[in-house]
Amino acid sequence: MNDENQPSPDEPAGPIGGKGDTSCGFVALIGAPNSGKSTLTNALVGAKISIVTHKAQTTRGPVRGLALEDNTQIVLVDTPGIFQPRRRLDRAMTATAWDRAADADLILLVVDARRGADEKAMAVVERLDEMKVPAALAINKVDLVKKPKLLELVADLSAPDRFDETFMISALNGDGVAD
Repeated sequence: MNDENQPSPDEPAGPIGGKGDTSCGFVALIGAPNSGKSTLTNALVGAKISIVTHKAQTTRGPVRGLALEDNTQIVLVDTPGIFQPRRRLDRAMTATAWDRAADADLILLVVDARRGADEKAMAVVERLDEMKVPAALAINKVDLVKKPKLLELVADLSAPDRFDETFMISALNGDGVAD
């Protein structure tokens, strides 16, 4: 069947259902409450899909957004903040974050530069070390911290081969987000 609207075999097709190198992957954004996961998700998607507020635990379930880069579709999964749960709801939210991380093609750990490598951040890093999912580190809110502290933070968090990439960003004002 020959249809005029179909691309010829020699012609490159569009991103959906056609020829050309296309790829898709899931990236789970995890980290402590108020580390900037939702702000970063919104910045990468280019739209407000996640609620952003100073109140901790605003994100109670995974929020998915799509970021496009050339022929690549990245499904971003904004997860609830990871912390030491006390109530059943807290345990469910933390479990959801870890479940989404385990299902992802890449985990992006978002750390608040002002808090640094505190106990909460290091507990998340240690658990990431046990997982078989590639991980990257996004140190957020770098505009609020002096450079020597940032270098110390990177050294504390980035043991050899722990993260595939490390990004210094300010999700709120967009610095480093395009990287």
